[in-house]
Amino acid sequence: QQQRIALARAIAPKPKLLLLDEPLSALDAKVRVSLREEIRSIQKKLGITTIFVTHDQEEALSISDRIAVMYGGKAEQVGTPFEIYNRPATKFVANFVGTLNVLEGTVTDAAAGTVRVNSEQVSLKGKLNGSKSGDTLSLALRPEAISLGRQPGRDSSLSGEISEVHFLGSVIRVRVGIGGNTVSLDTFNSPATPPPAVGEKAEISFSSSDMLLLH
Repeated sequence: QQQRIALARAIAPKPKLLLLDEPLSALDAKVRVSLREEIRSIQKKLGITTIFVTHDQEEALSISDRIAVMYGGKAEQVGTPFEIYNRPATKFVANFVGTLNVLEGTVTDAAAGTVRVNSEQVSLKGKLNGSKSGDTLSLALRPEAISLGRQPGRDSSLSGEISEVHFLGSVIRVRVGIGGNTVSLDTFNSPATPPPAVGEKAEISFSSSDMLLLH
């Protein structure tokens, strides 16, 4: 209730610009979600330009029209939530926003767009502009872009071993060791299908178009 009263007092004078600095930081998870939706609804209804400062990435992605990711006192990237999450401009933004799998690879044929990751070839045609054969690259994939096992429409795959399994209710997070890398992926929980076991050999698949090249 204190946050609601403070918000009401802030918007009562009908300001042209509203600054909310970590307004939900002291609340528990369910109340945070409810109140952030309420704030967004009020903001849209009143049409007040609002700067909402938060360290909660989900909060920023869900409530914003545009996001500025700050680092060292500077804006690393400004864009829509979709752009920030799917097309991060820098390595910091990619690592800071959401969960990210980073894989180290070596360019084997720059012209053909092939990269070696843990002795297996991955095609990144059209993404290696400025790179040359032998260069080391940082490649990244979101957990939701990866499937366990080969799937239709996924043109790349890597082999490894399941190192961790975390049951999160509707989602099961699986970590797969691939050489010196560990990759996290999410699968939906199905009552008819038990989760994979730690130590099992596994193959992950993904679309090369979903892979990000970090700078």
